[in-house]
Amino acid sequence: MMKFVIGYFIIQIVLLIVILLITNKTDKKSHRKYYRPNEVPEGYVKTSESFIDTKTKNVIVVYYNKTTGKRIYVEQ
Repeated sequence: MMKFVIGYFIIQIVLLIVILLITNKTDKKSHRKYYRPNEVPEGYVKTSESFIDTKTKNVIVVYYNKTTGKRIYVEQ
């Protein structure tokens, strides 16, 4: 009976680790890359939007491309 209980807990721990790894791989915000001010591609215009990144405490400014509608985030 004790082997069954230990086996059950080991399976639960392995399952938790697998779920955490999958979540980390699929989470888009955890892999967000901010551009540097000198890396802004052509066609992007600085907007009035800005925010403070909670991880790095840096100010992030939003740039917008009118032709494609894409937004990029530039670290100041």
